[in-house]
Amino acid sequence: MFQHFLITRFNLRKQDWQTSKHNKQVLTDTWMENRLALFEDYCFSSLQAQTEQNFTWLVFFDTTTPDRFRSVIARLEQTFSQFTPIYIDGMDEFLPQSRRQINQRLTQPYVITSRLDNDDSLHQDYIKEVQSHFTEQQFMAIDFVDGFTLQVEPQVRFAKRSHVHNPFLSLIEKADEIKTVWFLERHGQWSEIKALVPVRAKPMWMSVIHMENKVNTFLGFDNIPWNTIAAFHLKPEIEQALAHKRLPFEAWKVQSLKNKLKTLWKVNFKLFKRRLMK
Repeated sequence: MFQHFLITRFNLRKQDWQTSKHNKQVLTDTWMENRLALFEDYCFSSLQAQTEQNFTWLVFFDTTTPDRFRSVIARLEQTFSQFTPIYIDGMDEFLPQSRRQINQRLTQPYVITSRLDNDDSLHQDYIKEVQSHFTEQQFMAIDFVDGFTLQVEPQVRFAKRSHVHNPFLSLIEKADEIKTVWFLERHGQWSEIKALVPVRAKPMWMSVIHMENKVNTFLGFDNIPWNTIAAFHLKPEIEQALAHKRLPFEAWKVQSLKNKLKTLWKVNFKLFKRRLMK
């Protein structure tokens, strides 16, 4: 009845994206090396471990990607059949090519598209949980409000995170004339869309905070047992190294409380506004 496509952008050239939040140049060879390492350590491994493997993962790379990085990408493609790298000419081609690539593969009357950033992780049951919400909807977004956040530098912290209209949204739609979940480039724009179901108490994602994030700030809260992270299937050596470096909760419990109060207010306010839309 449906086909499920996960869609990820990688090193696509964009006019207004030249530096990171720390004013470092992006899309350089050094940036690409670091980003591919993050991708393998946190993102790729979490998709390989999905309990439901009925999906296609379209990952869009720029046509200017050097051969030495293409060989790494080709190696990953050999190890995971769902991983489908596609080379396109910059960010302007991303949305039209996303639709084109999906249309070329369509055999079913419904499509599910999910968005994922290349440096974040998904819970092992993410794909299964998204698909469990399929009931032949004409157009309906699924928003798992609750998740986790993992800061890997300069400190290591692992905590709860809640975010309405977050970067892990999925869209179920009829295959007649697909939009894809990326038709709104900024995930916050989904606040204006009525056809969206917020799902609570199922933490299906983990945002990863590192020095090269474009906008991310650590907003986690609560003292979470470290073994909770096992469901995200990080590379074992990475998980062990992070566990040894984890900052004790006592060192940031005041910030945790502040983050929690701020998050609860923001989440409840956004959900209240959504209820008023109906």
